[in-house]
Amino acid sequence: MSFDQLMTKAEEIEHSAAEAEYRQLAQWGGRPDYGRIKEKYQNCARPVFEPFTGIPDPGDYQGIIDQLHGAMSCLSNGAHMTDPITGNSIGANEDLRAIETAADDLNDWSGAAAHAFKANFLDPFPAVASNQFLILGVMKGAVEADQELWEKTRKDIGKIADDTLAALDNVGSCGKSDISFTLSVAGAVAAVGAIPFTGGASVAFAAVGAASAVGGAAQKGYEAVKKSGGSAEQVVNSMKEAISEATTYIREEQGKITGALNGYAGEVSRQSGENSSFVSARPKLAGMSGSVLTSGRGVGDHD
Repeated sequence: MSFDQLMTKAEEIEHSAAEAEYRQLAQWGGRPDYGRIKEKYQNCARPVFEPFTGIPDPGDYQGIIDQLHGAMSCLSNGAHMTDPITGNSIGANEDLRAIETAADDLNDWSGAAAHAFKANFLDPFPAVASNQFLILGVMKGAVEADQELWEKTRKDIGKIADDTLAALDNVGSCGKSDISFTLSVAGAVAAVGAIPFTGGASVAFAAVGAASAVGGAAQKGYEAVKKSGGSAEQVVNSMKEAISEATTYIREEQGKITGALNGYAGEVSRQSGENSSFVSARPKLAGMSGSVLTSGRGVGDHD
């Protein structure tokens, strides 16, 4: 079912519920009032499905995911650099090798600025680049998890609508009256292990990723919600309960993503000052000019 057809399905549910109750009451020998029954089920489905017509389109996430992957490639210095969430290797950026060889090219440079540049920028650069790489990986994992959350939400809500229609068709038949709604959104987000940073950071915090992308993660995958469907009223109530449970799972999965992002953002913010493990130090040459720049405190020899 196309998700764009969701409200059409909701209208079908309202019509089918009225038809099912009328059919069942007629089987019991009564003379049901179809107009009253139709009024009873008017708006029994559309209000509960309508909020889901405004959820994000999972396809809209791919652009930012690709951009984050590209940024990680810019900070990768070798095949040993892997996505911290999925474990996939990220190709190396050959331009980073110029930073590694810069120290050799500056052997003849002396003075305070030279010492500060080597000590505060060149030496810490590999750790800073690695930490930035990990931050991007955590961000990408969270975006991919949110994408999967909405993919599974769309699948679950569409399936609830189809299963409800099937159950209404079964009302009054000799078949089983139980309904089982499958909520895959319950396993959309995988919590992964602590992500350690290097250098002076000396911290680690939990991150999240899309369950389907986290290799080896123990995920339950889905939750089976069993409900009763012996009458049209029971089917409609079961449908509403299933949607309510799906909404609860959505909030729980969103909470995992929010918690992970807040954790890493707080740590980065805490270490954003001088000697940050996530941002390279500002060169001492910045702001120098004239005789100060050419002195031993700048690019000149020792005073």
